[in-house]
Amino acid sequence: MKQSFSLYELNQHLRRVISFNMNEPLWIRCEISDLNLNRGFVYLSLVDRDEQKIRAKSNGMIRPRDLEQIKKTLGDAVWSILKAGQQVMLQVFVEYTELYGITLSVRDIETSFSIGQLELQRMQTYKRLQDEQFIDLNRQLDLSPAPQRIAVISSKEAAGLQDFLQHLHNNPHRFAFKTELFQAAMQGVNLSHEVVMQIESIEAQAKDFDCIVIVRGGGAKLDLMGFDDFEVCKAIATCELPVLTGIGHDVDETLSDLVAHSSMKTPTAVADFLVQSLLNFESVLNRTAIELQQIVQKRLMNETLKLDNLFNRFNFAISSAIKFEQRNLDILENKLELLLPEHTLKRGFAMIYDESGMPLRSISEISENQQLILKLSDGEIVVRVERI
Repeated sequence: MKQSFSLYELNQHLRRVISFNMNEPLWIRCEISDLNLNRGFVYLSLVDRDEQKIRAKSNGMIRPRDLEQIKKTLGDAVWSILKAGQQVMLQVFVEYTELYGITLSVRDIETSFSIGQLELQRMQTYKRLQDEQFIDLNRQLDLSPAPQRIAVISSKEAAGLQDFLQHLHNNPHRFAFKTELFQAAMQGVNLSHEVVMQIESIEAQAKDFDCIVIVRGGGAKLDLMGFDDFEVCKAIATCELPVLTGIGHDVDETLSDLVAHSSMKTPTAVADFLVQSLLNFESVLNRTAIELQQIVQKRLMNETLKLDNLFNRFNFAISSAIKFEQRNLDILENKLELLLPEHTLKRGFAMIYDESGMPLRSISEISENQQLILKLSDGEIVVRVERI
């Protein structure tokens, strides 16, 4: 009968071989193809590629105590390194168990290698943003001259958030601002997903806001790497509202700053920008009010002069018309006076009346032997008609 081993015996032998020959930690270069968190453990799928073709694959793991030790050096910036697609250099112990086979237990991360890879990735992301014309897209939007309704994306615990809110709401000019916080992680593995999600939430109610402000306090270079993420930058660039950033750094610009409508160095600088915008707007309003008042006063003066001129012309026209009609009345009066019976009698005429005093206008109204009264200019005579 041929000699044989159980699978357990073989794996047990392999475990002893590996334990004996690989009892010191090793530094390896690889790519994280996948990452999962479970009960404090970080489970990694590690690969090695040759021109995009996978030539080696292994599972890695970071135990909670090792993760805490790494965080003492990197803080939450560790999540800027530990993410899918990231090239890393890891210090690992090769462990082998009969049940699960080989596992690479991660004890440390070489940050200088990771930062170099992150910078390379940053340059590639920047080129992609340029190629897809995202760099100046958000900057083309018109920011309200009086931005008072502010959607704020930040972490509730972020120190920069409180600086921003206090500086904004306690401004010396007593300008009123309405701010609403949309919470998102400002560093770590959840930054990209949460920031993009909150931008989408704000866009769904875009009519309620004038702009979006993203603020966080200062931090190490690695802490800010999440703001170089392509999806974050794309969400900012394509947002239908102007996006203002105050990510709290004095030297380096993140790619999010480059695609934002306006970027400031600190959260308080963003607050100052918003307050200054309202101050400028108030100045424009005051200047416009003064100019409008001057225009109205000038117009009133011109219209008053026109009214005075019209009034004078009207008075002159009325006066001339009255004088003209007065002359006509005088002429008519003179004519009427000439037609008075007294003037007619003075010219040698006489008026004939019957006995009752009624004036006679026709010979047919007179009969023989009728007694008549003749009225002259200086008296009356009574006559009798002898013959007609």
